[in-house]
Amino acid sequence: MFAIAVTLALFGFAVSMLVAMVQRDSCKIVAALQGNSPTALPPRSVRPVTIRFSQRYPASRPMRIQPALRAAA
Repeated sequence: MFAIAVTLALFGFAVSMLVAMVQRDSCKIVAALQGNSPTALPPRSVRPVTIRFSQRYPASRPMRIQPALRAAA
């Protein structure tokens, strides 16, 4: 019985928080649904960014393996 009361209380709290959020942000929600949200607009100017990088160390050359080392492997 206690678990049912706690569950109903948590459910009621969640519903009341959702109702409060909708009341507070109703204008923003309606604007977003109509497509008039300021965050839905593309940025005013977009400039491509070029990233250049170079290797710090020269590429390593293949190592010559000596027959003694090859036999040990």
